[in-house]
Parts: sequence; C-alpha cells; structure tokens
Amino acid sequence: MPEAEALPLAVAGDTLSGADLQAAIDRLLATAADLDTDLATAASVDDAQAIGRVQERLRSQAGDLAVAQIDLLAGQVKITAGQISDAVDYCNGIIGTIADWRRRIGKIGALCDFLGVVLTGRGSDILKAAVKLKSAIDA
Repeated sequence: MPEAEALPLAVAGDTLSGADLQAAIDRLLATAADLDTDLATAASVDDAQAIGRVQERLRSQAGDLAVAQIDLLAGQVKITAGQISDAVDYCNGIIGTIADWRRRIGKIGALCDFLGVVLTGRGSDILKAAVKLKSAIDA
C-alpha cells in the first residue's frame, strides 16, 4: 500500500494503552449514551433491542480499549492514539448528523469493526480498516 510507505513504522516496544486511548473511550461511551433517546422512543421491542445491542457493543468496545495494552507489531505502520481518537471524532461528527437511528447504528457498527482491528496491533491492517471505515462513514 503506497500510503503506508510514507508513515513511520512501529518498533519493538511500541504500544497503545487504555490511558493513551482515553479520549476515544470517552467518546464511545458518549455515543452509547446518545442512543438513550432513540431507545426511549423505539417503536417496537425489536427496534429497542437493536439499539440496545449497539449500545452494548460500544460500551464493550470502550471497556476492551480501556484495559488494553496493545502491542504494535514491529515493522508495520505505527498507529498513534491521536490517530485513533481522530478517527472516532470524525465518525462521531458524521454519526451525530444522521437523523435515522437505523442508519446511525449502521455507521456505529463500522466504527466498532474498525476498533476491533485496532486491538490487534497490526498497523497495516489498522490502516486498511481506517480506509474502509472512512468509506463506510462517508457513504
């Protein structure tokens, strides 16, 4: 991937910790809380359950990141906590403008998928997942 060549590479000992990712974690929890309004006004049990599942996924992802010690794989793209936070901020900025809860939770799902890749520490995969996330969020 040509973009990766211009980015610094991780070396042995490079890590991301929950403390490094606290800003992103706080935003994930805020996004989960923002769905409370949709949950309170859900038209059916199925709708309420769908919203609740997404809230739980966000909270679970935030918890996983909070306790994580993510060892970045040496020789792969070095991803920073700031870049992860920027990605979460970008997504939340767009998600916050979407009125339909169904579309919103679809975008949140894409964000959670990205964060799952972050937990692997594979910088090249994280970079690819970030590109995929941007496409999904912008669609």
